[in-house]
Amino acid sequence: MFLGAGSAATGIADLMVEALAATGLSKQQARERLWFVDINGLVVKDRCDELLPHNMPYAHPHPRADFLEALDSVRPHVLIGATGAAGSFTRAAIEKMAEINDRPAIFALSNPTSKAECTAAEAYRWTNGRAIFASGSPFDPVKVNGKELKPGQGNNSYIFPGIGLGAIFSHARVVTDEMFLAAARTLADAVSEADIATVTVYPPLKELREVSMAIAAAVAEIAFESGLAKKHSSGDLTASIRRCMYDPRY
Repeated sequence: MFLGAGSAATGIADLMVEALAATGLSKQQARERLWFVDINGLVVKDRCDELLPHNMPYAHPHPRADFLEALDSVRPHVLIGATGAAGSFTRAAIEKMAEINDRPAIFALSNPTSKAECTAAEAYRWTNGRAIFASGSPFDPVKVNGKELKPGQGNNSYIFPGIGLGAIFSHARVVTDEMFLAAARTLADAVSEADIATVTVYPPLKELREVSMAIAAAVAEIAFESGLAKKHSSGDLTASIRRCMYDPRY
């Protein structure tokens, strides 16, 4: 479930639809798994006369409901914040997520930090350390029940440099959804068992250069294989891209 139904949130959802469709669902089945709450409550069919076009695919048949009522009836596994409104993930909402799920996923993605839907400390403490938390801005580790939990930073700095490098290297004519999905999968593969042990779902930012390298290679490979590249692939792709990377040393 998304709190916030602007174009950024529905853009995330549109890519999630593609990812779910790749697992065998129809796009309609995928959309039916994604729900939105905006300032006026749950996005449902009964509100179609007041919704924007990008909201319409996610307006499902359901009674009108406010945020907490929607959590109680939809019972989402993941809560994604894209509101720009600090504190909109209230204690009641996070505790409801913890009631519904053994490991509630709480992604407070609005930034800067002052606009995050909740803090890492709130997400962890209000779920007794069970939350899987990520935020758009950095938060310090939090100790709960004697265990240090490290919040991941769900920031586009993990994705855009690698996509840009892969597109530039391959002279790709367009950047496709398939490339963004490949970038997302590559980023997920970079999460280590050590990261998971601290409930972190992103690799450390100190590894950003290597993550960008891997994403660039994945993007360039798609460009070459799909005929979108204006240059030909030759030799070791990863080594060739590495030689093209900017080295910010003086």
